[in-house]
Amino acid sequence: MEEFVKVRVSGVAQVDTPFGPTPILLLEDDRERVLVIAVGGVEASSIALALSGVRPPVPNTHDFMKDILDEINIKVKRGEIYDIQSNRFLARVILESGKGESTINGRPSDIIALAVRSGADIYVTEDIMQRASIEKSALLKEKEEGEGIEE
Repeated sequence: MEEFVKVRVSGVAQVDTPFGPTPILLLEDDRERVLVIAVGGVEASSIALALSGVRPPVPNTHDFMKDILDEINIKVKRGEIYDIQSNRFLARVILESGKGESTINGRPSDIIALAVRSGADIYVTEDIMQRASIEKSALLKEKEEGEGIEE
């Protein structure tokens, strides 16, 4: 059985890459390890909206998905990031209904957007945290050093 670590979305940010500005999600665990996941701009905006508690007048795709699940009495139990293949994180959502649990694979950004809207927990395997996370102190140190250069 895989060991999972509970994480929280500690931020949505944008970093400069050789391909241009890229939105990222920062997932942090209780040991202050941060997992950085690159996502699309629309998904980053959707997650940021959900984190702020703002709901647009017309539902976006993630709000729409959540509304459908609520209407048919299906609960988002948790989101999981469970593997890395070809430099991509693999994720799934665990849903609960009167018939039991269902597991559906999806993009990490969609799983996280749905989990945040639902108040569901998000988990990452310990193996992924060990292989792909960075210590929060190292991340803050890099940010400070970078800010010192750009004057």
